[in-house]
Amino acid sequence: MARTVRLPKLIVAFQIQPVDTYLRNVILSIIVFTMCDAEVLNDFRPSAITSEYGAVSQVEFSTGLIGLEPQILAAHMPQAMRNFSFAESVWIIAYRTEIVDANGRPPVENYLCHTFFGDQHVSQREDQEMRGLYTDAFTPDVRLPEGLGVRVVAGDSIHWMPMFNNRGDAMARVRMKVRLSVIREKDLKKPVTQLYATLRSVSMPHLYFVQPGNDMRQTTFKLDFEGKIHFLGTHIHPYGSEVELFNLSRNELVWRGARKGKAGHVSEMGVYSDVKGYEVRPGEMFRVKVEYQNPTKGPIDAMGGLYVLYSRK
Repeated sequence: MARTVRLPKLIVAFQIQPVDTYLRNVILSIIVFTMCDAEVLNDFRPSAITSEYGAVSQVEFSTGLIGLEPQILAAHMPQAMRNFSFAESVWIIAYRTEIVDANGRPPVENYLCHTFFGDQHVSQREDQEMRGLYTDAFTPDVRLPEGLGVRVVAGDSIHWMPMFNNRGDAMARVRMKVRLSVIREKDLKKPVTQLYATLRSVSMPHLYFVQPGNDMRQTTFKLDFEGKIHFLGTHIHPYGSEVELFNLSRNELVWRGARKGKAGHVSEMGVYSDVKGYEVRPGEMFRVKVEYQNPTKGPIDAMGGLYVLYSRK
């Protein structure tokens, strides 16, 4: 989900940046990812979260003020992306992101597209397995089920990639704040189960546009592991209303997520979170379906993704 798109004023059609501009941005992002020194996360502080698996600590960081040009979508800013490592091995159990304006207050507008915090640079592939977590504007706070986590070994490289939208006509200056909740390996009271992740989208490239009214898109995919799905989170844009995961091999619904309030710029999406999990057998086929309700008189931007966190047997 790394394509930057400009929205011209008095829109008639959406225009994607020229290929050479897009490639230049991608190349610059890769250079930043591979060449920047990793910042060491070691300022562990007590967390309000409790767990029977061990004392929970939190680590926080933030970007500086970032200038967002008007009329842009899915903007990955090289100056915002960061490389990290932990000073000691940890289990990440929660991940929260928040955007504030230049005065430190939550803005009225919706500037967050999505973020990834994980062991690799996320690409627009459908078979990528990662160790990491995500957030977006409608799922800004991810808390994993008790006893499950994403392990990061001391010294391992972790990449953080935030992406932004600015649908307005004026430059915006924002800052993103991040809080990671972890159990330090030295504080474990009993073993935590490792989770892996994959991202599935109904569109390739991930960014698409929907006309006024109802829009439904879907895609199918196969999972080739034996294990359990424990967490499902969605990635949508404003007016995304519902995301569904269906097991075609068994002809059964796995989960359907919907907005907690009226679709628009503020209401959060529901998530699937279950310590027992949904059993997956190798080779099973699944379908992701995403619905949008566009109440405007023109086309709107959209993404329709499902972030799947699972354990392996």
